[in-house]
Amino acid sequence: MTWIAVVTGGVLIAAVVVDVWLTILHPDAEGPVAGAVRRLVWQVSALAARWRRQPRRTLLVWAGPLLVTVTFLAWIVPLVLGVALLVWPFLDGFNRVAGYGPIGFEDAVYFAAGTLTVLGYGDITPDTPAQKILAVCVGALGFALFAALATYLIELITGLTVRNGFALAVHDQVHGTDGAGLIARSLATEGVDAARQRCAQWAQSLRAVDDTVRRYPLVALTYRPSRPDYDIEPALEHVAEATVAALLAAGCAPWRGLGPRAEELAYALLRAQDTIARRYLGDRSPPEPPSVGGGRSEHDVDRVVAQLHRRLVAELGDRFDRPVAVDGLARDVLLRSILFFSGLRSWAVPGVSLRAVTHPVGRHGSM
Repeated sequence: MTWIAVVTGGVLIAAVVVDVWLTILHPDAEGPVAGAVRRLVWQVSALAARWRRQPRRTLLVWAGPLLVTVTFLAWIVPLVLGVALLVWPFLDGFNRVAGYGPIGFEDAVYFAAGTLTVLGYGDITPDTPAQKILAVCVGALGFALFAALATYLIELITGLTVRNGFALAVHDQVHGTDGAGLIARSLATEGVDAARQRCAQWAQSLRAVDDTVRRYPLVALTYRPSRPDYDIEPALEHVAEATVAALLAAGCAPWRGLGPRAEELAYALLRAQDTIARRYLGDRSPPEPPSVGGGRSEHDVDRVVAQLHRRLVAELGDRFDRPVAVDGLARDVLLRSILFFSGLRSWAVPGVSLRAVTHPVGRHGSM
């Protein structure tokens, strides 16, 4: 019985340490416990929102804080339990204040929690050198854990700031239009240099968002805002529209200088989509939902290209002399974006995103 408790406690401690190490200290990994909690809390929150006759944003606004809280508890509680199991068989040998009474497992939990939080009330204290070393190690482990949690919480808030800043910037820039309209307006009124600069800025912002999703999957998409202009999904859609529009415009003689920056934006967008898909949609590539199967994707690409072509002709006039057909990088961005946003909508809660689109292709030819 003694060894079973000690081994079980050691396994629990090791599991928590590994999970915290993977989640907090490794930029490309997420601990199995943290990942399971993230998926479970989001699914429960999404189901709760769907059960309402009129889905409200407020239900998901609490999903992020709840997710972080449950994740931290999923680390702290097993760690306390593991330390309690480790010291429980030997607790009779510890010093106790006079009149303390018989020792039980609840006293082991009490000692473990007090030592991990570095409180140490002093009513139960180690006696032998081995017990003292164990208490010091447990105290150091608890101090390291809570310091790591505090640091990670600050990093999570920083990641949210990056994400929200990107969403707000895109929202303000495309206000009253969309990504394709913004690129066309920029080319028509500001010139190719301004469009190049905008593409470069968006590519840089997408790289920052990609790093946030990769490092902090706890909050990158599951931490929902209460204001719709902070939603990241519409911002990503606007950028996808702008990317395709920029690639199409770069094929015309007056704006060929836009090509390198448009390609940079395209690769940054595809990388961000791939990272989001791997973190949240459960695959390296965006999944293809049933509504997009059986050749539907190619049909949607052709339809979006035709809509974008008409818009660019209307905005840019005769200078936009590119034919309706599109291939290469622009077509790849369109196809992957249609699949990606369809998968993202099926993962998110309907009626909560700024664009509650039930169709693979939305208004103004959007994806």
